[in-house]
Amino acid sequence: MTTKTSKPEHPLKAVGEFGLISKIQTWFDEPTSDLLGIGDDCTVIPREDDRLDLITTDMLIEETHFLLDKIEPEDLGHKSLAVNLSDIAAMGGTPEYAWLSIGLTEKNDIGWLEQFFSGMKDLAKQHGVRLLGGDTTRSQKHMVINILVSGKTNSPGLKLRSSARVGDIVFVTGMLGDSGAGLQLLLNNQFPGESPAEQKLIKAHNRPDPCVIQGQWLGGQSAVHALIDVSDGIASDAGHIAARSGLGIDLELTKLPVSNELTEISGKYGWSAIDLACSAGEDYVLLGTCSPSEFDGICESYRKAFPDDGPSGGNHPEPDLFPIGYVRKHDEQRPPVRFLQDGSPAPYGSRGFDHFKV
Repeated sequence: MTTKTSKPEHPLKAVGEFGLISKIQTWFDEPTSDLLGIGDDCTVIPREDDRLDLITTDMLIEETHFLLDKIEPEDLGHKSLAVNLSDIAAMGGTPEYAWLSIGLTEKNDIGWLEQFFSGMKDLAKQHGVRLLGGDTTRSQKHMVINILVSGKTNSPGLKLRSSARVGDIVFVTGMLGDSGAGLQLLLNNQFPGESPAEQKLIKAHNRPDPCVIQGQWLGGQSAVHALIDVSDGIASDAGHIAARSGLGIDLELTKLPVSNELTEISGKYGWSAIDLACSAGEDYVLLGTCSPSEFDGICESYRKAFPDDGPSGGNHPEPDLFPIGYVRKHDEQRPPVRFLQDGSPAPYGSRGFDHFKV
């Protein structure tokens, strides 16, 4: 028997977030072969005529995922929906409907909530998503936000973490590390208005833009094999692709796309831009793998499809898919995700975000 004062026999910190998810998976019956349950960005449910339903849910908790004095209510509403839309994008899908369950405290008044819902509504309208319902309750101390989003794709357009192939080029669709730097600025009590660079980094954290249209486009490319959104940092998210595909991934540190703003602010405060790019997370760009023989053509088509999608500043002025590594065979002598510096193994052991190991 465990009492309130006794130490847990098997603490969550020992297994970590993803170890816990693996255990939960064993506690449930295996889904039938035509369903995809735990293990990817969305649940996949097959329907008629190659249609696939996608379902995802994410929870945000005050003081774990956000601080009310560091984010505007409109931005929090936007972000709460954005992180779910990003999961749909990572499957190559189109979001359709959303449900919101929210636990509110005495700190949340009607005026605050009106702004919160305004931010959520604007993003939903942008991507054609309808809010259909949910639940409300009182929370004693911390605000809790849980959103479920459903979407759709078809069998040819579905992108899974398990679909990477040996030799694939690993790419990302945008800058890495900006959100993590924005969080550090907020925790250091730096607020928008300090400098244009700091404003941009804080916005990247508080108001991320999910790559919904980009995900749909990538879903239509047969040369793109695996896909995931960067929520926990590429060190962790590339590891999810490696694990699900039964392969290994090498990432080249010198090829990670970082913005001029991140470089500037990292220099100002003595941060490591590479650490932030690899492990800070919440960038919500897409990370994927692509056939090497078709990658250049995919990049050219991507630039034409998204001519205005390039970063404003940064060391890559054009919209692009940025190659950052490649997929290799699994090797017990090497970590699932290995970092290289100019082609040689780098003494870099960064890991991504884990709720139970922070």
